[in-house]
Amino acid sequence: MIKKFLPILLSFLLASLATPALALAPASPKSGKAPGQILVKFREGTSQSVVDLNLGKHNAQVSARIERLKILVVKVPEGQEEAIASAFSAIPNVEFAEPDFVATALTVTNDPSLSAQWGMFKIVAANGSGASAWDVTTGSSSVKTAILDTGIDQDHEDLSAKIVANRNFTTSPTIDDKYGHGTHVGGIAAAVTNNSVGVAGLGYNSSLMNVKVLDDNGSGYYSWIANGIIWATDNGAKVINMSLGGSSGSSTLQSAVNYAVANGVVVVAAAGNSGNSSPTYPAYYRGVIAVAATDSADAKASWSSYGSWVDVAAPGVNIYSTFPNHPYKINKSLNYDYGSGTSMATPHVAGLAGLVWATGTCSTNSCVRSQIENNADPISGTGSLWTYGRINAYRAVGGNSPSPSPSPSPSPSSSPTPSPSPSPSPSPVPSSIMHVSDISMWYTSLFWNRNVYTKITVLDQNNNPVPSANVFLTITLPSGSLASGSGKTGDNGTITFRLRSRETGTYTSNVTNVTKTDYTFDQANSITSKSLIVN
Repeated sequence: MIKKFLPILLSFLLASLATPALALAPASPKSGKAPGQILVKFREGTSQSVVDLNLGKHNAQVSARIERLKILVVKVPEGQEEAIASAFSAIPNVEFAEPDFVATALTVTNDPSLSAQWGMFKIVAANGSGASAWDVTTGSSSVKTAILDTGIDQDHEDLSAKIVANRNFTTSPTIDDKYGHGTHVGGIAAAVTNNSVGVAGLGYNSSLMNVKVLDDNGSGYYSWIANGIIWATDNGAKVINMSLGGSSGSSTLQSAVNYAVANGVVVVAAAGNSGNSSPTYPAYYRGVIAVAATDSADAKASWSSYGSWVDVAAPGVNIYSTFPNHPYKINKSLNYDYGSGTSMATPHVAGLAGLVWATGTCSTNSCVRSQIENNADPISGTGSLWTYGRINAYRAVGGNSPSPSPSPSPSPSSSPTPSPSPSPSPSPVPSSIMHVSDISMWYTSLFWNRNVYTKITVLDQNNNPVPSANVFLTITLPSGSLASGSGKTGDNGTITFRLRSRETGTYTSNVTNVTKTDYTFDQANSITSKSLIVN
């Protein structure tokens, strides 16, 4: 009997890996300050006995020293950070004491290769100079995304912690990925994010279900795929990603898709790499979000399938993601590499579906689908090559600022234009003025890593702290690489960024902008640059 296999729709593009610019990371949890930790600077000439006496009096102990600035990193009982900092501030020998405030700059994570993931910035999942989807939500581990593919590398450092379920429907003797495709797809959808390793996954905290429906040569039966869809649905998947397809329709496959959709699952599939408008299954089915591929200029990839049956487009050209850490089909062992195809575009949409579920905005899969489709950017080709446009993660999760991505013409505002009637009072007229009054930098070392900190203080024209100001920071590393991030000032008008790096030499922090509604940033009278030598 002749066995008919379902060909996988992917064209891998392998390239040499360049060293990426590092990303500026948040310094600690979202609470706004490091739990159980404050910073204390005693005045010059204070004896060690006086230091020890005051530390003991407040049940505090030194955990690290910022030697060049003579600042102590002090451990204190959790929940008492501000009270103990205030008590230290009242001591005559103390120059200052404060909680270890932090930036919650989730637009740019500390995954060192995020800068190579152009797609995350194009769809505003990440953003180095403004708000992004990851500022609205970082997903939830309770949202399971099933990757129906060639398997997922079981011990990959950027994936293994995310895998909550495994099932093999193929004749392969292993659930592991020996081909490379499923690992690459899984990383785009939900690699471990903000872990100082490799890449970021769009779903951020979403969990992964590894459902192997394609064999170690990248092919599989429709029955395997149908079984995979049903199993994933019955075992709690909220999203199913199928970066695969065939040219033949199938009642079995369509029934499996209908089962998943009827049970509340968002089903996403690749439109195909045929370069024409012929249908690809299961993407062609009504219940599936069919995904075409675009490049960094928002143009359709030449090989991407298209047509009125295709719903959205997503980045799919030269996408950097996880690869198996063992030799695979082409006998090459790389933990990360580039791949192209509608297979790569599809997990961008699946990862976004996971984020939308996590916002709590939607209680149904149809609502999640609408959020993704109706908030897409109407790039060139929308209405002919695909229906809704290229996905915009920020707007899909509830963000309402315009996308920084170029579009062929300005999109109309979703909110009504203000009427010419007088604006309600009290509105500050003219706008208040704010400036950066101080930038301080220091670092700590642990083995070969350096944590480089930059603290920025924003004050108004009367030198009062400006809370909730958006500060945008770029750091130039000794190598010349750039790191960038943003975050809001706390009640005391300060924000602290942390950059993890192994480089020694001069780090230069530059404040590129400060924004807040009804405020004007006085850049001319601000301190906007500071340098630090790190040994």
